[in-house]
Amino acid sequence: MGMGTLTMTASNAALAPAPGSEAWFAVWTRNQYEPRVRDQLRRKHFEVFLPTVHVASRRRDKRVVLDQPLFPGYVFLRFAPSRAGYVAVASTDGVVRVLGQSSDALQPVPDDQVEGVRRLVTQAEGARAVPWIRVGDRVRIVAGPLAGLEGLVRDRCRGRATFVVNVDLLQRSVGVELESALLERC
Repeated sequence: MGMGTLTMTASNAALAPAPGSEAWFAVWTRNQYEPRVRDQLRRKHFEVFLPTVHVASRRRDKRVVLDQPLFPGYVFLRFAPSRAGYVAVASTDGVVRVLGQSSDALQPVPDDQVEGVRRLVTQAEGARAVPWIRVGDRVRIVAGPLAGLEGLVRDRCRGRATFVVNVDLLQRSVGVELESALLERC
């Protein structure tokens, strides 16, 4: 999830929580510090959610299943934004920052999105991160017999995307439905 700096605009300013009300925020952590940050913030009495998925791995000729962060480098934190709260979070070892423009303009994550992630990782088998691709994005197929082809995403539905190659001269297109995991943005 390549999150960079998020800025608040007039259109999403309405999403900002009212002062004193709790909301979910994304906390950017140092590489591989997610569990440590989660534990430290919990000791500071914050509600923290670190979504993880089971990943098969080989260790010394053994097959093991590891819990890996679904979104490497991020944990979700629920708190009422305040100067003191922000300082308590930002001073935690391994925390880079809470996403937002500044400590008084943090960017909340909608409750329904966090709840959706929570339900997927706790109740669905095979949950995994998939590329963030929107309709209209130019993409490349990264695996399978079509690997290397570039085209556009025409539609998206239930983890699948319609991949389209346009023939501009003929003003025609050909499309195929693929798993979103096979696509990467160009």
